[in-house]
Amino acid sequence: MFLATGDVTTWVLVIGAGLVIGWFIATRRNNGTHEQVVFLKPEEFRANMRKGQLIDMRSEEAHSNGKINGSRNFPKRSILQSLFKLRTDQAVFLYSDVDTGQIKSVANKLIKKGFKPVYVLIGGFSNWPFIVK
Repeated sequence: MFLATGDVTTWVLVIGAGLVIGWFIATRRNNGTHEQVVFLKPEEFRANMRKGQLIDMRSEEAHSNGKINGSRNFPKRSILQSLFKLRTDQAVFLYSDVDTGQIKSVANKLIKKGFKPVYVLIGGFSNWPFIVK
């Protein structure tokens, strides 16, 4: 009987193998998510934003006062309720007022829902040096 043997070496090997396997699974899952979110400087963002869907996460009022040309407005987390309006076969370019933890959280959730890749504007709309509409 395995449980009745009392052999400490066997227990250590079984527990050690379980811990190693669990560590590999946990780190593999996290690395896959974070590698897909790409943070771009305004120049890089502008050069590539026409290759995908441009999403403005600011309020409707802020969006109507000035926006990056071609962007669609999904205020705050409403983008997660409007996923049916987005295409999973195209890249997603996100920006907000400033580069906050909320936009990073939304980007990670979009990746988990199958949207890849997801790009985020570093510094947000306040860092946008180009002409706005």
